[in-house]
Parts: sequence; C-alpha cells; structure tokens
Amino acid sequence: MNLDDAGHSQDSGPADPDFLLLDGSGGRQARLRFGGRLEGRDVVWDCRFEALPAGRACYIEVGPETDSGRSLRVGLTLPRIDVPAIRKMIVMIRNYRPLKPGRHEFGGGLPDRR
Repeated sequence: MNLDDAGHSQDSGPADPDFLLLDGSGGRQARLRFGGRLEGRDVVWDCRFEALPAGRACYIEVGPETDSGRSLRVGLTLPRIDVPAIRKMIVMIRNYRPLKPGRHEFGGGLPDRR
C-alpha cells in the first residue's frame, strides 16, 4: 500500500486527525507532523520516520526547534512504513516519558520478524 493512496497526504483527501503526512511515497521512509509533548510543553513534531533493516539499533532523535516544528527522527526495525506503523510510532513517542533532546538508541540487533 502506498501511503499517498491511503488518503493521508496533504494533497489527497481529508487529513488524518492524528498526523499530517508530508511525504510517504518511499515505503521505507515517511515525513509527517503530529502533536505531542516534550519536557512538559506542547510541541508539533516534524518527524522523519524510517524503516531500518534487521540488525540495526532502533533510535529516537530529538533535534532543535525549526520553523516546521520540533525536529524528530525515528528509526524502527520494520519491513516497511504504513499507516498502522505510523500510528504505533506516534503512540510510542507520546507515551515515552523520559524523552529529551538528543539521540536515544534501543533494541540493537533485533531480528527482523517478517
């Protein structure tokens, strides 16, 4: 499934209430915006989300504030990025209480369970 075909891009149909997909045509990467909190403050996350191959450490990287929102990069071991994966990643970010600026790596070397 191409994310643009799902009606979740800014150019096609109604926006998803949880996120705005800016670019998701690659299947291995997506760029989106969604709301959340960081250090007790509301933020708009300007997120680059990537599907990592098996064996690579997963990561969350919180960068600086930009004109588009707070920079966020997330890499998870996935076969591809689709709408359910985006929704799960958003829940993960919103529920990760100790999130702070910088790079956080976890789950290094997890097998790919396709």
